Amino acid sequence: MEYLDFTASTSFEAAVDDAWVLNATFLTLKQVISIIDTAFGSLIFWALGFGFAFGDQSNPFIGYHHFLLTDYQNLVFFAFQWAFSATSITIVSGSLAERVHINSCLIYTIVMSAVIYPLGAHWVWSKGGWLRTIGSNGILDFAGGIVVHMVGGTVGLVGTYIVGPRIGRFDAESGKPKPLPGHSITLSTLGAFIIWYGFYGYNTGSTLGVSWGRTAIAARAAVTMTISGTASCATTLIVMKLYSGKYDVSKSVNGLLAGLVATAASCALVEPWAGFVIGCVSSFVYLGASRFLLRLRIDDPLDSVPIHMACGMWGAISVGLFATQHNIEQLLRRPTNSFGLFYGGGVEQLGVQLLGVICVSGWCLLLSAVLFTVMKRFHQLRIDPTRELMGIDMDQHGGPAYPNFQSI
Repeated sequence: MEYLDFTASTSFEAAVDDAWVLNATFLTLKQVISIIDTAFGSLIFWALGFGFAFGDQSNPFIGYHHFLLTDYQNLVFFAFQWAFSATSITIVSGSLAERVHINSCLIYTIVMSAVIYPLGAHWVWSKGGWLRTIGSNGILDFAGGIVVHMVGGTVGLVGTYIVGPRIGRFDAESGKPKPLPGHSITLSTLGAFIIWYGFYGYNTGSTLGVSWGRTAIAARAAVTMTISGTASCATTLIVMKLYSGKYDVSKSVNGLLAGLVATAASCALVEPWAGFVIGCVSSFVYLGASRFLLRLRIDDPLDSVPIHMACGMWGAISVGLFATQHNIEQLLRRPTNSFGLFYGGGVEQLGVQLLGVICVSGWCLLLSAVLFTVMKRFHQLRIDPTRELMGIDMDQHGGPAYPNFQSI
């Protein structure tokens, strides 16, 4: 994303580019579902986070300019980055659903918006970030496979591990998982289609415009993402049918999202056939990670960690395997001899991608472990069992989320 000039312009060409990015921002916001996360996260990102991520006075590890957008003119880019930040925080909310105190939501939203997300974004996307400048091309994360999905999923993993499983999720004697299904598979499927639509904002808007041939890049991103998502969904349907004898709609919906996440880093850098392979593999990554978490008795109600963290990692690594020389050169606007291993481009780009996955996930693991441990120590993380069984909506939000389902 950082290969473009962020300075504002008044030309007609720039106006069209800005309109493109704003429209992509609005599509991206279809994925932001928590009003609390969005409200407080937006203010903190405006005040601090954006400056830490993209301040033009910076070092390789952190920016330190443009706080409160002081002396910053390109508000279109800020809006787009704000949508990415808000989405990353929403991923965490999915992992912690149904059992955390509202105060904990406020605290981790503030810390993620101010520190955890911005530093990851600075390393990967800022012109001076250390991962962005390493090797021939720097790390390549076109639409947030690392910065958004892996960051959110990693923080969610730590949070759901420390907070513990929902009451009744695992059998007390055998430790085996017990189903706690949602109230409506229809609404969850509809939600997945809305999120899918929002992904076109991520993965096409990350061109930051349509001039200078970027329409072709956006089209490739859209097609590759679509093929990956549908391939992952179809693979999940088949695997679940062979495994359980039934077509599992819930798992298949998550398989679709897994395939979309898996191409966030690579969609503009790989060809459609590679998108198919990435999507098929992402289905197994998702299903394997989901099953592994259950074996560890880690309760992730929405499978946010397998979808966003595990498939985000796979997608970032896939850049080093499938990215073509032409596509990288088109994106960076300069020649390069480092590209996907399967195209004969050597191991340099793969090594850079692996380094980025390890370092960014390590950063998130460390900071979030401290954050959630401190909240747990001061009893600001999990609500008490009685209120959990009653329902957080009744206890902390002034009424039920689904009044038509309440018993009289």
